[in-house]
Amino acid sequence: MITQTPKVFLLQVLQYTAAAAAVLFGYFIVMMTVFSLAGTSYGSIAYVLLFAVLFIFLGLCFEPLERLMIHSFTFFQTGRLSFILLASTVQLLFLWMTAYMTDELVGDIWLSTTEELIVAAVFFVLDKCFSGHKNTREH
Repeated sequence: MITQTPKVFLLQVLQYTAAAAAVLFGYFIVMMTVFSLAGTSYGSIAYVLLFAVLFIFLGLCFEPLERLMIHSFTFFQTGRLSFILLASTVQLLFLWMTAYMTDELVGDIWLSTTEELIVAAVFFVLDKCFSGHKNTREH
């Protein structure tokens, strides 16, 4: 049962919608910048926006699998540096898989494998720069 007034509920919906639009706009700007610098061919700006939406959606779908795989590394008795290297490699590969799947789904954007890896690397670096927590494990 909703205990909020309709006015407060509408305000929260508006806030979440604005936050989602800001995230989508950020992804779109990064995609346009990377595509411009890499010389990627695309049909129109609308396809780049569709690419950004699908990239976000597929990234959210793949994230639980990525986290599960990274968590499975805690069962290995590796050092801290090895764990960070394994976790970073898995995260980069999942980002590349997301870029590859999105490229295959959007027909009017033509990315080479190198450009897909550049997109994955850019979002990997941005994730590491803007994440609020460290990816370390406790012994």
